[in-house]
Amino acid sequence: MAERDPSGHLARLRAQLAAPRGMRRIDALLGEDDAPAAVAALAPGEVFELVHEVGFEDANDLIALATPAQIQGCFDLDGWNKDQLELAALRPWLAALGEVGFEKVGEVWGKLDAELRALILQRSVKVYDLTLGEEPAEDNEAAIMPTPDRFFLLELPDDDSQQRLLMSLVEDLYRADPDLARHTIMAARAEPPAELEEMSYRWRAGRLADLGYVDFYDALDLFRPLDADQVAIGEGSEDRLVQDDTARMSVAIAEQVIARSFLARAMSAVDDPADAARLEASLAVLVNKVLAAGRAKPGQAEVVRRGALYATATLSLGLETIARGDLPRAVQALRTIALGRLFRVGYTVTQKLARLAQALAARSLTAGPPTRDLVAGLCSPRPLFARAAEEPPGTGLRPFESQADLRRAGELLAGLALRVALVEGLGVDVVAMGQAPEPRPALDDHIRTALAHVAIFARLGAAAPGASGGSGGAQPFAGDALSQAQLTALRGLMTGGKLPADVRRAAHVAVEARLARAQLATPSGVLARLVDGWLDDLDAILGGVTDAEIDPRFVEGVLVELRRS
Repeated sequence: MAERDPSGHLARLRAQLAAPRGMRRIDALLGEDDAPAAVAALAPGEVFELVHEVGFEDANDLIALATPAQIQGCFDLDGWNKDQLELAALRPWLAALGEVGFEKVGEVWGKLDAELRALILQRSVKVYDLTLGEEPAEDNEAAIMPTPDRFFLLELPDDDSQQRLLMSLVEDLYRADPDLARHTIMAARAEPPAELEEMSYRWRAGRLADLGYVDFYDALDLFRPLDADQVAIGEGSEDRLVQDDTARMSVAIAEQVIARSFLARAMSAVDDPADAARLEASLAVLVNKVLAAGRAKPGQAEVVRRGALYATATLSLGLETIARGDLPRAVQALRTIALGRLFRVGYTVTQKLARLAQALAARSLTAGPPTRDLVAGLCSPRPLFARAAEEPPGTGLRPFESQADLRRAGELLAGLALRVALVEGLGVDVVAMGQAPEPRPALDDHIRTALAHVAIFARLGAAAPGASGGSGGAQPFAGDALSQAQLTALRGLMTGGKLPADVRRAAHVAVEARLARAQLATPSGVLARLVDGWLDDLDAILGGVTDAEIDPRFVEGVLVELRRS
């Protein structure tokens, strides 16, 4: 099956991204022939995103047409921090409902969980039941509001804006449904606060669980190790979700799907509309589980974007690992393997690299970029790829998303292990060196210094500066600081500012011999690139120096002797 241009499902996602956003989308919805039906077709998360994108004032007409279930979903997304109700986040919603009218307030209020209704009022006012003879103390200077039925007195908070909001809310509730208003006030007065909050959170958690916002500990199942050989194409573990044809993946998730090359091409090749809809729903659930595992507050655009980035990147890596980079196999994998299992495979392969990075972390502090950045990223709570390792280099961290990322990271870690072995073979305590104050030598300074000794010895042998004396003769591979005479001799070996081929060959042989004595496996490609890089550095350090005598004080990248006056 040959690869084809992205079309079908992927084209629909691209069209979604190109569709009107913000106020333009609200205007388009309101301009539909059946605007209430068009708004009702939105998921609660879409209403939430639109309202926060344009602001409550500009979203007034949208809120007027939103269903009680959609508003309840917005309360679920906005009003909680973990298991704690955040009343301040709900006040703009209550104010916006009041702007629409008392009918809308009553309609929405009646569909909220009874415990949440009571909790909102309980957190906002102190209730005095006049039918039981309760009254505020005589010296109470707080603002007091009698309810329209004269059954209760409500002690309001000091803040003027909160007072106005609560007075308007209570009056609207009495106008819409006096019995519901009284029931809410009585529950707010009588019910234990902790019990109200616990039950409100349970109802909210149940609704969000249907969208993938499961309990934190349940969400951690995504990060259980799962080796690729435990997953098989055709295993029949695919997610079985019922998805409405009109439901859409959120824009934040669609953007990240498009950005993941392998995942995007595989999803675009899924031509069955039912499979495509199921994958969209499954991917939304996967992103929400990733957010739950990170204890992230759902609904915040930037938080969702970061969760979608991590989820789609790790999923794409797992998919590429299982499919071995083959697009037709990837399509079959999407059809027959649960996305959570593919995600776990992607996470597991990064964890294997992370264990190696953790073993090398203490010895990487002087390794320089990009290796030091890569190790730091891999040692994050969730292993991340350092953009410094990209070509061209970037800044910051991102998730691993491809086999190419794994190969690049593996090459850098293998190179780090070889570099550490060479430097420790010179008698250097690399861990202690990393803890020394600045200025301190970089890891490769020691190796370039040893290669300088090799180069001088390869050409000059016993006649090399420093080859005789109390030290018993120069060693072909040694980390002793270079004298001014040795720097000058090394520069003298160069032709056109570069070390000649025979000297470079001697350097390769010396490094290979040193690693062979240490019984270290040496990936030839990695080692050859490292040695060539060190030799190129020596060319750059000394090749352009034209002074008759080289002043060691101005030489960086190798260890040098400094003359003391």
